[in-house]
Amino acid sequence: MMNTDGCNVRLIVCDLDGTLTGPGDRGLETAKHTLDFCRRKGIRVTVATGRAFAAAERYLVYLGIDEPVITNGGALIARIGQPPIYEKTIDRELAHGIALQLKALGYPFYFAVQKHMYTPVKGEVTREYSRALGYDIRTVDSLREIPGEPSQIVLRVSPERCDGLVRDLHRRWVPKVTVFKSLPHLIEIQPPGVSKAKAVECLADSMEVDRAQVLAIGDGLNDLDMLMWSGMRAAVGNAHEVVKRSVSYVSEMSYSEGVRDIIEEFTGERVEAPRRIKAK
Repeated sequence: MMNTDGCNVRLIVCDLDGTLTGPGDRGLETAKHTLDFCRRKGIRVTVATGRAFAAAERYLVYLGIDEPVITNGGALIARIGQPPIYEKTIDRELAHGIALQLKALGYPFYFAVQKHMYTPVKGEVTREYSRALGYDIRTVDSLREIPGEPSQIVLRVSPERCDGLVRDLHRRWVPKVTVFKSLPHLIEIQPPGVSKAKAVECLADSMEVDRAQVLAIGDGLNDLDMLMWSGMRAAVGNAHEVVKRSVSYVSEMSYSEGVRDIIEEFTGERVEAPRRIKAK
């Protein structure tokens, strides 16, 4: 075990998709049991995800996470049922200009504003995306009906067109915003300077937790900055090879089984399997 002389971990920040959960929400029960173990030890646990808050909320409820969580790729920090405690947004007129370009090109787009998602794109494409997220995206008749400023603009495109569109948007709008491909079919546009690392730093400061006492766990390239900022860093077995080379411990197991293994490695204690009650 890596830490047999006592646990120095005070805060665990874990990626959601591909780390705590696998395809088809695989491993949620294991994830919940592992996080319950951490809480019993007095370790605070939260997630940092690229998902919009609304699309992550059902996972937060199931996992019992009542700490502030990092969503929207680091642009938003909030607790369930409470207003954001940290938020970075794209200027409203700039966001509308980007949206008009996307509309002219025929690409569906979605505004993440505080804890909700909005779009003027109606029909099956939005219904299908809502089903994928497990959250009903709010549709509006025009951009002007969307309240406030977005912390994120999300595009769903075909994988074969994704890289070209990223280059086009980068030439047109950077450095006013950042543009990146988060999945083969997903592009995210955010305010400059947004990152999981900066959000974790902000959260740790608010909790009065030292950087050396933060354990970050992830799998993807968008977790790298968070992992490198944290005093302790680990990756699950299904992580990108670049991520694996950047951390101090890589589990041989994937998804939530890997998270459980990492927790055992850094705390020096075994996470016992949950007891199952036999039906009478």
